[in-house]
Amino acid sequence: MTTVTVFGASGRMGQAQVRQLLLADYKVRAITRKKGVFSDSNVTEVSADYNDPQSLDDAIAGSEAAFYNKPSFEQVTKMIDFCAAVGAAAARADVRLVYQTAAYAPDEEIGQYNYDRVLATERALKQGGARTTIFRPVLFMDNTLTKWARNDILEKNEFAYPHKAGLEANWICLDDVAKFMVAALKRDDLIGRAMVIGGPEVLTPQRIADTLSGHLGRSIKQKTLTPNEFAIRMADIFEGVSDIGREDYIAAMQGFYEYNNDNTDDLNPFEVDMNEVLKEIPIKLTTFSEWVKQQDWVPIDDDDITTPSGG
Repeated sequence: MTTVTVFGASGRMGQAQVRQLLLADYKVRAITRKKGVFSDSNVTEVSADYNDPQSLDDAIAGSEAAFYNKPSFEQVTKMIDFCAAVGAAAARADVRLVYQTAAYAPDEEIGQYNYDRVLATERALKQGGARTTIFRPVLFMDNTLTKWARNDILEKNEFAYPHKAGLEANWICLDDVAKFMVAALKRDDLIGRAMVIGGPEVLTPQRIADTLSGHLGRSIKQKTLTPNEFAIRMADIFEGVSDIGREDYIAAMQGFYEYNNDNTDDLNPFEVDMNEVLKEIPIKLTTFSEWVKQQDWVPIDDDDITTPSGG
């Protein structure tokens, strides 16, 4: 049975990848600081230190491939260094490396800090020479389950998000992202590729609210947060977690969503032609309505800050 190492395995993204690898009959080496997350006998939990090359070598040793999820908020200033370290470790071990960026990335810089920085992480990861495939998911359905969105849905009957009304996006669930990553393991023709991926439907914020209303049996209002309101909300949630100063964090987050709302005529980073993608990698994608029905819509713990991203 083939073993795949999953970095960031205990987060929402990593857990989805572990699920899909197990369903595809892989063994998993789960890199996590939390112990006891996985009970399946085909999952081995181990620790690794991104600052220690030998630690990364030990984590990857004996596996045939690795999935990489970069830390989303902790040690953000070292993000590019960590990507380079993982890429180098994968190259030394001669394992296949699959990286999901947790956000859209352009092929060339576009002058937007966040998107250009995602591209920089890709380049850092690849510079070691590992056999790499990259997926760029545009926007996660699972964002609605996070602390910054779910509480409003459950307590205020609001889907509050910083997307302008009418903004169209191919929301994708984390398990479908994982399915693409698993499929890539047997596709040598995808080595060296970076592919933008999304879900099967183009949805607006109102469609998201309407679908939630139908499932929860009550009216969920669509509310457009300003980029500044959302940036402050995120800074409050991740206070003390990120190594970026609060004001710099707010400025970067606000600028990101202002760009997304103001430049969709030239570039909509949340929309992708999935018909073309599925011709290359034919997997069954999950609609938002299907996904909503699969979730446990209960309040989350105050200390739950696990974080999908993507915009």
